[in-house]
Amino acid sequence: MLTRRRNKTAILCFIMAAAVLIGQAIISVSTAEAELANTTSSTGELQALIDQAHPGERIRVPSGVYEGSLILSKKITLEAETEGSVSIVNANPNTRSVIHIAADDVEISGIQIINESPSKIPSLLITGDRTVVENMNIQTASQGIVLEDANDGQFRSNIIQWSDSAAGRAVKLFDKGNGIDLYNSHRNIIRDNTIQRVHDGIYMENSDDNRLTFNVIEHSRYGIHSMYSKGAVIQNNQGNFNYTGAMIMASREVELTGNVFRKQSENVNSQGILIFQVQDSLFKDNKVIGNRVGLYLEQSENNRMENNEIADNFIGIQLLGARDNLITGNTLSGNVAETLAQDSANNSLDRNYWDSFQGIDTDGDGISNIAYAINPFFQGLIKKRPAFQLFFQSPSMVFLEGLYQADQNTWTTDEEPLMVPLTSDQTSGQKASSTASGLIGAALLILTLSILQWARRRE
Repeated sequence: MLTRRRNKTAILCFIMAAAVLIGQAIISVSTAEAELANTTSSTGELQALIDQAHPGERIRVPSGVYEGSLILSKKITLEAETEGSVSIVNANPNTRSVIHIAADDVEISGIQIINESPSKIPSLLITGDRTVVENMNIQTASQGIVLEDANDGQFRSNIIQWSDSAAGRAVKLFDKGNGIDLYNSHRNIIRDNTIQRVHDGIYMENSDDNRLTFNVIEHSRYGIHSMYSKGAVIQNNQGNFNYTGAMIMASREVELTGNVFRKQSENVNSQGILIFQVQDSLFKDNKVIGNRVGLYLEQSENNRMENNEIADNFIGIQLLGARDNLITGNTLSGNVAETLAQDSANNSLDRNYWDSFQGIDTDGDGISNIAYAINPFFQGLIKKRPAFQLFFQSPSMVFLEGLYQADQNTWTTDEEPLMVPLTSDQTSGQKASSTASGLIGAALLILTLSILQWARRRE
C-alpha cells in the first residue's frame, strides 16, 4: 500500500514538473515572439521567407522593422500585413539597395523604406518588367525609385521624400538624388505620387511612351525632367516651388496637358515650363502661374502651344531661336512682361489674349484689327550685355524699346490678337450673349415690321 502511494506521488510530481516546463517554454516562445515584433529583424529572416516562396505567391509581412538589403528574384507579391506597419532600413547603404526587384511581374505595397545614409545607391532598384509599386513611403538620402531597363510597370500613390533629418546634415539640392528615375525604361505608368525635396521629381532619359498623371512635386530642382525621350504623356500634374516645373529637353511627340505649375521662382533661371530642342509636341490647357518665366521655348520646332493660362509671371512667354511653332488661344495676364522673343520670326502666333495690348476691334468679332508685335530690342541687348538685365522694364529701357523699330518684318507677331481672354467660361458667355442678342434683334425686327404694317393700314 505504501509503495502504491509513493508511486502515485512520484507520478504526480512528474506531471507537475512537466507542466511547469511546458509553461516556461510557452512563456519563452511568447517572449521571443514579442521581442521579435519589437526589435529589428535581420535581413536573413525576411530574405529566407522570400526565397522559400513559390513563384506567384503572396507574402504578407508582419508588423515590424526589418533590415535590408532584399532581392526579389521571382514573381511574388510582397505586402505589409497592415499598411504602414512595416519598415525596411538599409543595412548596406554604400553597396546595395534597400530592395532590388530583379524579376518580372513583382508587386510590392504598403511598406516603408528608410534609407538614411547619403549615397548614390537607389533606395528601390527595379530591373524587371511589369512591376507594380503602390502605397509605399520612401524616406531617402539617396535616390528614391530607379528603373533600369524596366518596362510596363505601374507606380501608384507612393510618397517619396528627401530625409534631411535622417542624413544628419543639410544637403544642397544639386547633391540630392531623384525621386523617380527612369533610364531606358518604356511604357510605365506613374500616377498619384507625392514627391518632395529631391533633385528631380521624375527624371526620364532614353525612355519612351511613359505616362505621368496626377503627381504632386514640390521643393525640388526640376519637377518633371525629360531627356532624349519621345511619346511621353504628362497630364494633370502639379509642381510648386521648384526651380522649374517641367523641363522637356531633346524630346519628341510629348503631350503636356492640364498641368499646374505655380511659384517656380526659386532660382534666377526658373521657368514654369522649359522647352529646349523639342519637336512635334503639344502643350495645352496648362496653368503657369507666378513663375519667373511662364513658358520658355528655345531651339524647338513644330510644336503647338494652345489654350494655356500664363499669368502673374515675371516674363510670360520667352522665345529664343524657336521656329515653326503654333502659339494659339493662350491667355497672358498680369505678367510683368508679356513676351520676349529673338531669332524667332517663323512662328505662328494666332488669336492669343495679351492684357497689356490695346487693340482695336472695328467689326465686333472679338479680334483686334491691328497686330501685336514683340519688340526684340531688350532680349538682343541682354544677349550681348547680360548685366543690362538690371534695367528690365525700367523707364529708360521702355523708352529705348519704343525708339527701336528696325527690321519689323522679322519681329514675332500675333496678327489677330484677341480682345478678351478665350476661356471656356467666357466662350460659353459669349455664345449665350450672342444668342440673347440674336433673340432681342429678332424681337425688335418683328416689332418694327408690326409698327410699319399698322402705319400702312392707318393710311
